[in-house]
Amino acid sequence: MQDLLQKTIEVMKTRVKHNLKVINENQKVIKELLKQPNTAERAIEFDRFYSSNKKLLQENNDYINIQLTLINFLEKYKGTAVLDGTKKVIDIFSITDEAEIFDLTLKGVVPFNIQHPKYHDGDFIDRLIAHYEAEEEYEKCQELLNMKSKLVG
Repeated sequence: MQDLLQKTIEVMKTRVKHNLKVINENQKVIKELLKQPNTAERAIEFDRFYSSNKKLLQENNDYINIQLTLINFLEKYKGTAVLDGTKKVIDIFSITDEAEIFDLTLKGVVPFNIQHPKYHDGDFIDRLIAHYEAEEEYEKCQELLNMKSKLVG
């Protein structure tokens, strides 16, 4: 996905540069038109080039805004499963099997944080604590106990 977004940004940059080139060419024509006597034909031509430039500037503004959004997205999610095509993106909320959710949580595939579907489930937290206690990972146990106390109290 990251490569596709980078290519999209490059295509948009190219389009903006092309539009700027056309705008500059149109400006030269407009400059020459303004040197001519004021006629209906000149006004029509002026409006045509002016409208074209206005449309191209609006298009460039849209392309630049999208590029900035994509660049910010890439920066924010760099190194995550969202962008890394080699990692499988898991929708934890679509999984109904609690044992599978528990297993994915233990493996760290799904981080146990406020976005976790079982974050407010005291029984689930107790099961995690029991697992980490059996593995003698007491720091994890303490982390979970602190989390649980904040949820309850």
